[in-house]
Amino acid sequence: MTETCPGPVPPGKPRLKTPPGACDSHVHVIGPYDRFPLNENRGYTAPESTFEDYQRLMESLGLERAVIVHASAYGTMLGVTEDAVMRLGDQGRGVAVVDPDISDSELDRLHEIGFRGLRFTTLLRGGTGIENVPHMADRIKRLGWHVQIFVHGGTELESILPMLAALPVDAVIDHIGHFKLSEGVDHPAFRALVEHVRGGRCWVKLSGQYRISETGAPFTDVPPMAEALLEARPDRMVWATDWPHVMLWDRPMPSDADILDWIGSWGVDDATIRRVLADNPAELYGFG
Repeated sequence: MTETCPGPVPPGKPRLKTPPGACDSHVHVIGPYDRFPLNENRGYTAPESTFEDYQRLMESLGLERAVIVHASAYGTMLGVTEDAVMRLGDQGRGVAVVDPDISDSELDRLHEIGFRGLRFTTLLRGGTGIENVPHMADRIKRLGWHVQIFVHGGTELESILPMLAALPVDAVIDHIGHFKLSEGVDHPAFRALVEHVRGGRCWVKLSGQYRISETGAPFTDVPPMAEALLEARPDRMVWATDWPHVMLWDRPMPSDADILDWIGSWGVDDATIRRVLADNPAELYGFG
């Protein structure tokens, strides 16, 4: 029996005005369950957070593009994510979770739909393990895809950086590396991530700040991490809501307007904001 996590709250209206082509680079679509039932072997149960729900969020926040990351609660059953990516059309991309023995023809089919990466994790039941990264990176190189990594920050992330550096494809690190706030910018593992990012083959999602903030919205205790990464490689940062904020049991559900407005606390100019919200995801995900 899995625990049911709370659902998202109405976002409200953000203060930040988004640039043309603004992209949410990490969102999950869940349900409707009569069409897309969850995997039995899952780590959580979430309320339905459908494509139509997310469309309303995009309109509220002023977003034009989105990257649908397959939710681990579906295992490798990609139907719900395929459906969302196809409905977004040219304004959508997908990141898949697949079995390592997936055929090349199936990868080609996913590419045609709009998928551009594979996600690997040590944290989620139903995910594909990190041990599969090198083999799968070799297989997706021909497609121009990337690997997306979700692990614990600190020593676990630091331990896999040499492996990521040797890959023939780019790596994308979820949620600011998933560091604890107490580890901070001076933690050796965070400094190692910053140096790895400087090398140019690594991207970081400036997202999930609400999961580590000790003060809550407007998340003023988290910007130092974002600022350190932006200083290293502003051209390798993307932003995301992480909607619908699954597995958030230990703190209040955030407003997505606050998550967008957090960008205003970074201390960067409008050109950098445009780069993170629009230009960088256009390059990473191949938006036209």
